Amino acid sequence: MLNSVRLFFTVVGVFVATCAFAQTVTHTIAEVQGELFSSPLVEQVVTIQGVVTAANDYSYFIQDGSGPWNGIYIYDNTNLPAVGDDVILEGEVSEYYDLTEISNITYFETVSSGNDLPAAVELGTGVIGASGEPYEGCRVKISNAACTNPDLGFGDAYFDDGTGDCMVDDMLYTPDPAWVTGEYYTITGVLTYTYEEYKIEPSSADDVSIGMAIGSIEVSAITIYPNPTTNALNFRLNSNAKAYVYDANGRLVFTQDVEAGEVSLDVSGLRQGTYRMDCVSETSIVRSGFVKQ
Repeated sequence: MLNSVRLFFTVVGVFVATCAFAQTVTHTIAEVQGELFSSPLVEQVVTIQGVVTAANDYSYFIQDGSGPWNGIYIYDNTNLPAVGDDVILEGEVSEYYDLTEISNITYFETVSSGNDLPAAVELGTGVIGASGEPYEGCRVKISNAACTNPDLGFGDAYFDDGTGDCMVDDMLYTPDPAWVTGEYYTITGVLTYTYEEYKIEPSSADDVSIGMAIGSIEVSAITIYPNPTTNALNFRLNSNAKAYVYDANGRLVFTQDVEAGEVSLDVSGLRQGTYRMDCVSETSIVRSGFVKQ
């Protein structure tokens, strides 16, 4: 009888141990991403582990470290993990309109909850817009970026920190108050790819800071002449920048790349009225108001 009981507990012990370690991680997320635009593991089944960085009712993002190639999108309307959960999952790798994702989830386990999220990587808006692939599925951050178009449709908006436009979307969070043209923002979120655009997806109001980050960038006035003007604005810049011109209602009317040195900006095509100009570089913003006659 004692031997039978011992055998029973031995078998149960083996079963419990087997259940506790039922799934072995087969790949890192970087291996799934392949450090390429398309995953080298398309149509293969993989098991990965990572911390949930953002989630909604049908999908979530996970990362297994900070930095490039360490994040991925999971399409899964069965399991609903919380942000901060460390999870192990098995699923099929696919490219959904060029977004690397894992779907058809066949195994899911929450290892722990309440974990810190991987640090967001701070990038220039132009880097994200032009070559965001290494950070697809990863947490990123843009700082002191002007909203150049608050309503591109479908919840999209453009932001530029002087290095070029990148898009922010509302898949996880709708801004309240709405984005304002010409206002400066610091935004954190996961980076995704849809409709041939890389897009930052903030998760909540905590991911959005309005106004210039104190001490992070120099803001100063610039002298321009003539003012009022009919054809051109003349001024001097210490570094390459992008000029943004806004009308009296705060609407962006045009942008132009300008090089360091003596600048002559053609404004002959503007209607008569009052305008504001911001010249934004990576380290400074210089601004002035002018009247177009």
